[in-house]
Amino acid sequence: MSTDRITETELILPSLYLMSLNYGTISTSELIQKLRDVMKPTGEDVAILHGRNDDKFSQKVRNLVAHRTFERFDYAKYDNGYISITEAGKCHLKSNKDILKYLLVNDFTYPDLTSNLQKIEANNDKRKIEAFDENEIIHEGRKKLSETATYERSKLLREYAIKYYTKNGKISCHCCSFNFEDFYGSEIGKGFIEIHHTKPIFKYEDEDLENILKDAVKNLIPVCSNCHRMIHRNWNKPIEIKYLIENIESNGNYNKPN
Repeated sequence: MSTDRITETELILPSLYLMSLNYGTISTSELIQKLRDVMKPTGEDVAILHGRNDDKFSQKVRNLVAHRTFERFDYAKYDNGYISITEAGKCHLKSNKDILKYLLVNDFTYPDLTSNLQKIEANNDKRKIEAFDENEIIHEGRKKLSETATYERSKLLREYAIKYYTKNGKISCHCCSFNFEDFYGSEIGKGFIEIHHTKPIFKYEDEDLENILKDAVKNLIPVCSNCHRMIHRNWNKPIEIKYLIENIESNGNYNKPN
């Protein structure tokens, strides 16, 4: 199945999430706009339908109601123009809360979102999906407020990535080449960097973590705090790494990597 197109099933979790933020109920028109904001559809899904004002994405959202997709799973019900989340829908959302939050706040591409939402909804044996969240590491104080297992899992991924990308004892920003050790000195700057996820990374609870780390590191890049903030500056319009580097080369004091 093409990951460039969204399906009704892949829209279920984001829809339930938006309902929960809207006191459990939402109109179809509100759902279309808010899903568009969080999903950022591209490609064929933004093509306007012949003789219609709708594009293919908004039609898919309307089909959630027309095809009674929510009712088929007992996740929500439609009544008098509004869609309301059910107890079963709340349970489905709760069991996938961490991975959904991770997917929606990290500026992943539309194909990455669709393919990973497909994996979640196709998880018929209901294996627990475990997320890696770099934000838990950046804001270490959150450890007390977050699930310890998520923190420890994310910390292992971060340490693995730093070791992988360290060259000649140093690690620099992939985008601007900034090196914390060179700027702040070894005592406080050595080995410090942030890790940006270029593609979603998660594991099923029964998968071997070591194997996951070996594959996951290919979808990470080390970045300085400034570049990381620029990448995530506007989650509605994420900045691509290539475009960020081009702007640094054109406008900044840039030491191009060897």
